[in-house]
Amino acid sequence: MTTQAQVERNKATIRRLFDEVINTGRLDLCPRYLADDRIDHQEYGLPPGAANGHAGFQRVLGEFLKAFPDLHLEIEFMIGEGDHLMAMVTTTGTHKGAFNGLPPTGRSFRVNSSDIFRFDEQGKVSDHWGVFDTFGMLAQLGLVGDVESAEAA
Repeated sequence: MTTQAQVERNKATIRRLFDEVINTGRLDLCPRYLADDRIDHQEYGLPPGAANGHAGFQRVLGEFLKAFPDLHLEIEFMIGEGDHLMAMVTTTGTHKGAFNGLPPTGRSFRVNSSDIFRFDEQGKVSDHWGVFDTFGMLAQLGLVGDVESAEAA
């Protein structure tokens, strides 16, 4: 497979992962797009390895979906090279369930994140690295200090 064909295949895989699995809450479909032994390098405050594989993906996203049942990830753009793909993502949701022990606020958030994926020879995600604007999300939900007051100081 040529590099450009590989990149286009990988982009299509991520679009389907977001549309068919994450944005619909169908976490049971993740094996279609994620390798069984997928490694998640992102820090979630979990023990090492707890976010790996299908069970780890379902654990992490499942907690988000419980807290934010309308969770939606929108791909802004993707850049690929070989077996790696980077996606700039906008994430939105409304805080309707407990999140990390914090009671629901009913408030909504909109933040950006960057995700990098590596794909195996079968075209499934084998590795993930991500950066998510957790502080921005918590500030918009009213769960951290008053950002406007801090900026004025």
